[in-house]
Amino acid sequence: MTMVEKILARASGRPAVQAGDTVVAKVDMNILIDLMFTQWPDPLSIADAERTAVILDHAVPAPSVVDANAAVLAREFAA
Repeated sequence: MTMVEKILARASGRPAVQAGDTVVAKVDMNILIDLMFTQWPDPLSIADAERTAVILDHAVPAPSVVDANAAVLAREFAA
């Protein structure tokens, strides 16, 4: 297995995984990036807020109105 496959296998409790497998794994951290908020439908909640970070780093400063509005949504969601 590749290093990524080994990490995913361990996190999912499976002996092995390979490309194309669907894997359900416990993750250490969820990262939501600014670009997700340009097309993301209004999320109601996050399963584990303690393990979630919202990072605005791809469109800063905002090059468009769409990106500026996405940053506002991201900040409101994080709050």
